[in-house]
Amino acid sequence: MPILLQLALAFARAGLLTFGSGYAMLALIEREVVHTRSWLTIGQFADVVAVSEITPGPITVNLATFVGYRLAGLPGAIAATGGLIAAPMAVLLIIAHNYAAVRGAPWVDSTFRALRPVVTALILFAVYRMGAASISDWRTAALFIAAFAALLLRVHPIYVAIGGTAAGILLMRLW
Repeated sequence: MPILLQLALAFARAGLLTFGSGYAMLALIEREVVHTRSWLTIGQFADVVAVSEITPGPITVNLATFVGYRLAGLPGAIAATGGLIAAPMAVLLIIAHNYAAVRGAPWVDSTFRALRPVVTALILFAVYRMGAASISDWRTAALFIAAFAALLLRVHPIYVAIGGTAAGILLMRLW
């Protein structure tokens, strides 16, 4: 199968089969990209997720674009990104068109209540996998703890990213 079709289908599967945010998609994208297709190692995937997180735009769109570009240049970036957004966009249009008709139905409320904990589990699983790949020694653990504490103290995320990057560079060079 041509690589462009593989990229489009792999990311379409992630986009179509995952409910919730881009973070909820990370577990499925990781399975496709790292474990099923071996396009990236888990360490490379963690790096791509980190870069995708700090660049403007939705994390999974950035991730799809990067992976597609890495594997097949600009056509690969377009195929992966298009695959990721086409299926959810179609589903969203169908739901939006029919939502008014089913809005008050009890099964709709039950469905959304059931999806919340499932989406939370998907996000936490992605966080767990990213943590396992990212926290490898006392320096990375210290950076994690400091960044998490800063976020709990309501420090703006951009300052956490900039400060964490600077601190990480210093820690890695000093020790």
